[in-house]
Amino acid sequence: MKKKLLSVLLAGTMVASVAAVGVVSASAEDGELAPGGFGVLGEYTPSAGVQTQKMMFAMPNAWQNDTTKDPQCGGAAGMYWWTGFDTPDNKAGGHGWPGYKAVKVQEEGVDNLWSIDVPTYGNGEDGNATMIIWSNYLDGGMEPDPVKNPFYDASAQTNDTPCQYYSRGELTVGDTYDLLFRYIYQKVLKQEGVEGADAIELTSENFWEDLNKAAAAKLGVDWNSLTNDEKTYQVDNILDEAEVDLSEFGTYADNFFNEDLVDEIYPREESNGLGEAFIFDNMVYVVNFDPSKMQASPVSGKIGLPGDFYFYYGGGEYGSWPTKELNEQMKTDLGEDKVVSGTFIAGEYVTKTMEEIKKAYEEYIKEHPEEGNGNGNGNGNGNNNGTVPPSATDASSSTSDSPNGSNSSNNSNGAIATGQVSFAIIVLVIMFAGAGVIFFARKREHE
Repeated sequence: MKKKLLSVLLAGTMVASVAAVGVVSASAEDGELAPGGFGVLGEYTPSAGVQTQKMMFAMPNAWQNDTTKDPQCGGAAGMYWWTGFDTPDNKAGGHGWPGYKAVKVQEEGVDNLWSIDVPTYGNGEDGNATMIIWSNYLDGGMEPDPVKNPFYDASAQTNDTPCQYYSRGELTVGDTYDLLFRYIYQKVLKQEGVEGADAIELTSENFWEDLNKAAAAKLGVDWNSLTNDEKTYQVDNILDEAEVDLSEFGTYADNFFNEDLVDEIYPREESNGLGEAFIFDNMVYVVNFDPSKMQASPVSGKIGLPGDFYFYYGGGEYGSWPTKELNEQMKTDLGEDKVVSGTFIAGEYVTKTMEEIKKAYEEYIKEHPEEGNGNGNGNGNGNNNGTVPPSATDASSSTSDSPNGSNSSNNSNGAIATGQVSFAIIVLVIMFAGAGVIFFARKREHE
């Protein structure tokens, strides 16, 4: 009888441990858990009434590895944002870092392009996601020891990146998007018959002052009587009544100068119909491998890669002007050093490894110890374009100084049960199973 009881108890203990493993495995197969059990594997579905932009991400081949290629993840890209509507932490059923799973873009010959709809612009100041981080949808956590955390080295992410829009007032002289705005404004003033507008060089350091002077002359305004603030928007007074044809920008024509966008960003008593901003709808975020712009988290040590949004032409090609034809033309007109162009299905994007990326960053810091945490600031041009970001407080942020994040209840240090916690439960069950075996085996010996 005792032998039968021992057999039953041992069998029951083992069944419990196997069942616990089976529950987690079944959940993973159902798509509820990401690889390693970190977070919910879920694509983003906007809440009712939330306006979004489609943002694409070219994920470097180096970011895909044995862990990311787990069937539970499929090598997916992911995105996290911590402000605005539907943040991963605050959305019902939210799951914290690494955020939402992106959707693979189905395009022949392009295997590393992903997209996700993001609630930026159109939701009011409190509803817009202003800063994002792209990742390979693995939670590397805060523990860098590969023995304790096998996902640390496998995970990868970008720097914190402004994602609402770029605007004329926040670009620096010579920036590729500054040149784009110059091109548009000059084109409109030429169209409106503003004398001398076409003679101003796009790359001139005095471009905006000269353009505003020409606009003031057209309006019959005494330039010297204007305040410095008034001098900065004489060109906008011309644009108030202008109708601009941006059809040469192709599918990206609608990304520019939306009146609602202008009112939201730059409210004026008499808002002009053009404004001074463009949004990132259907644009692609491309990383670069410049170690001088990488950022290492002061908390986890995880290195974030810099990058920027570019216009996508298809076939893995991108550039800093809205169409491929215009991008090529500007290489001739402005010089190739003023125009960004490239492909993310060849070259470094395909051949660069995580080890090489990390080594390049470490060597750079050795040569420039005064920079410590790198000098990148969120985009590939080295300029802090777009919305001035709020202080980074999430534990996953490359610039965070808070080890636990601000309001994330489900990052790698959080308390909400994820696969990581489930795995811990499995371990406990197995430990109890082992203890049960030892206890009953010893009891049997004494008998």
